[in-house]
Amino acid sequence: MEGLLLRTILLRVQVSAKDCVMVLLFAVFILLFVSLAQAADDGPWAHGGDLRTGLFVTERKARNGEVERDSQGQARLRAWLQRELADDWRFRARLAGRASTAGNDFGLKFDRYRASPTGTNVGEMHFDEFYLGHGAPGADHQWRLGRFQTAITLPVVPGKSLDRNDSSNVGIGWTDGFHWQARIGSAWKTHLIGQVNHRLGAGNTVRSPLDFSVDGSRLGGYIALEATEHPGPLVMRVLSVNWVPNALAVEGAGSDRRQDYVTAAMKTAAAWPLGDDGTRLLVAAELGQALNRPGPEVLSLPGKDRVSGDAWQVSANLMDLLPGHHLGAVYGRAGGGWLTSNDYRNNDELLEIRYQRRFTPALSVEVRYRWRRELERRLGADGLQVDEDVYARVTWRMR
Repeated sequence: MEGLLLRTILLRVQVSAKDCVMVLLFAVFILLFVSLAQAADDGPWAHGGDLRTGLFVTERKARNGEVERDSQGQARLRAWLQRELADDWRFRARLAGRASTAGNDFGLKFDRYRASPTGTNVGEMHFDEFYLGHGAPGADHQWRLGRFQTAITLPVVPGKSLDRNDSSNVGIGWTDGFHWQARIGSAWKTHLIGQVNHRLGAGNTVRSPLDFSVDGSRLGGYIALEATEHPGPLVMRVLSVNWVPNALAVEGAGSDRRQDYVTAAMKTAAAWPLGDDGTRLLVAAELGQALNRPGPEVLSLPGKDRVSGDAWQVSANLMDLLPGHHLGAVYGRAGGGWLTSNDYRNNDELLEIRYQRRFTPALSVEVRYRWRRELERRLGADGLQVDEDVYARVTWRMR
């Protein structure tokens, strides 16, 4: 860890002339957006956005023992427009763009799927929201139809989820379909999501051997039961089931054999005050299980039966050490058969420590150290892949 932190300070980012021009154009786009937002008159259209930028340093020890290092500046800008319609209906659209100091390929994309199962390419811009919604916040029934964001994460400093978290860090992701929220009594509400996928991929994370190339795999479902009232120190209770029919290639993508992919997860969190100055201890955990999993040969893992479908994470946090200062740590594991998390790679363990300074609701700074290692050695590999990364990033929200 100390070596990586030292390289964070000493390593210089290598930037080509073309990349400098592209990043400059991206910065001009940011400034133009901010100017237009500030100059806009109040009217039927509300507007806003957010900018996240920072320095990211990574080091990978590959399975053959070779060490690779990289350092980049990255930024993500998202700008939205929203119009309130009659009878609690509204329309909302948001354009999201991502840029880096290396490897940009700028362009506006209208694909229904991302460039890879785990993300978009740097330089791309996408509409990550474009939906018609109904129901005011807190209403008994709320609807969204179109393209929208879904995220049910642990309420901790290094906020993560085993299932739905479409756009973490500087990534761009989305869900296409419909989302219905309904209150059940006074203490619970349910989320029902119907997700439409493209035959070439999806807007959120799906890891191999999940694919949608065969008929019957394009529509998936997600249901969650979330508590809105909590006894004692509890601040979160969620039970969820994710179902992707006919999408798990249990013998690999080259075979026509498919099974439904079904996972179940539960989340919980509790908080206790520490003294009278506002400091709180917040502890959270999540446990998941994939019911159907591929054979180990599909993922080049050892074994004769099915790969593990277990996944879990635990987190401890000190909130408001001083007003606006938060510190948290999380450790988690995801077996080879856990294939839909944006935050956890399958067959991986993760340790993360993150500090957050929230100056205002609109402005925050975060520093993170993360360590990841494969759980099982792949067939033919000399060792386990190990990744370390550090970032320092700033997030600014406009409205």
